[in-house]
Amino acid sequence: MSKNIIKNMQQWLLLMVFSLVAVMNMASAQVKLEIVKASNEAYPIALVDHATNNQAFLEIINNDLHRSGRFLPKTGLSVPEQLTTVSQADSGIWRAAGINFIVIMTPKGNMLQVDVGDTFSRTVRASRQFQYLSDEKGQRVVAHKIADFIYEAIIGVPGSFSSKVAYVSRTNRHFSLVVADADGAYPQVILESNEPILSPTWSPDGRKLAYASFEKKRNQIIVQDLYSGNRHVVISEPGINSAPTWSPDGTRLAFTLSRDGNPEIYTANIDGSNLSRLTNSPGIDTEPAWGRDGMIYFTSDRAGTPQVYKMPENGGPAVRVSTGGNYNANATISADGKLLAMMQRYPGQGFGIALMDLTTGKVKRLTNGGKDEAPSFSGNSHMILYSDGRGGLKIISTDGNVEQRFYGIGSDVRKPSWSPNLR
Repeated sequence: MSKNIIKNMQQWLLLMVFSLVAVMNMASAQVKLEIVKASNEAYPIALVDHATNNQAFLEIINNDLHRSGRFLPKTGLSVPEQLTTVSQADSGIWRAAGINFIVIMTPKGNMLQVDVGDTFSRTVRASRQFQYLSDEKGQRVVAHKIADFIYEAIIGVPGSFSSKVAYVSRTNRHFSLVVADADGAYPQVILESNEPILSPTWSPDGRKLAYASFEKKRNQIIVQDLYSGNRHVVISEPGINSAPTWSPDGTRLAFTLSRDGNPEIYTANIDGSNLSRLTNSPGIDTEPAWGRDGMIYFTSDRAGTPQVYKMPENGGPAVRVSTGGNYNANATISADGKLLAMMQRYPGQGFGIALMDLTTGKVKRLTNGGKDEAPSFSGNSHMILYSDGRGGLKIISTDGNVEQRFYGIGSDVRKPSWSPNLR
């Protein structure tokens, strides 16, 4: 076996370790989110539905708010008063019940008016009308939008309940790229292949996915439009083509290529033009993540162990970002640009998800599952979806107070990616 072949195989092995790429065994698992750790700091909030009399509709809103960890929803008999307006609230009764907020849904012609009120001041904080759709899927869409609205009215940041998630599932040697609602419902297989599908990542507008594929035994990076189904090859160079990430404006991709012998970070337009090499290191440079600060964060072992570095988006000197731990990789940047999540390992410990404040540099360890990898932020930057390294997906809040188990359509699902907020 030639030295070049051996070197290429070694690079592939190291790159696979960096990514902890493992892919999946599909089975008929129930699609749902299961809360495994609830917050004790959630706001009690009352939901009063005078419009739809649809328990399933109300339950979606209830579940969205509950799994956010920010709210403890109450409906039906657990609501102190069945009000038609917020101004009717008896502050003493609501204070005794410990409920600060109320949501009243009222029919207005063919629209559904949603008022979010403060029960103590008896004032409406926010009001909006939504078109109520009668079909089941349409109702889910509206319910998620209402939950987003309630979240923003009280927390001050839009909810991410209307967003989507993508992940990869595997049955033996058969791979599927799946897109589902943020609560796991309505999973749709958008691509099937007998070759690996790796590292799906959402465009900033939430309309496209970029991913690495091995179709026809050729490694390539592909962009697929989820609405038209159209897909095109962005790059397919000899060697490694992996780990795509979008620029904040959606016009370019950064990714890893080994076309020149060593895995390095490159950028190109989404049609593959204007290919530019950004790194030139004797180590392995991979897993780019494009920040809103004009920097590209990436994994490199140039100092001996995999660590997170950053460099200007058009290339330049690289600066090490991660400090604690003997292995830091899989960096991803929150939508607001304030946080970096990564997989982290300390000597003698397994991998967990760690969170870094990019302003202060302070790092907080969120999980300690031993094999946790591939973190991905929700569109409002309040939650992180990740792989447990054992074929399952989990979600944790950025404050660490809430944990959930996300069930995909297979028993072995990995490489999750959470879409930006969709409007």
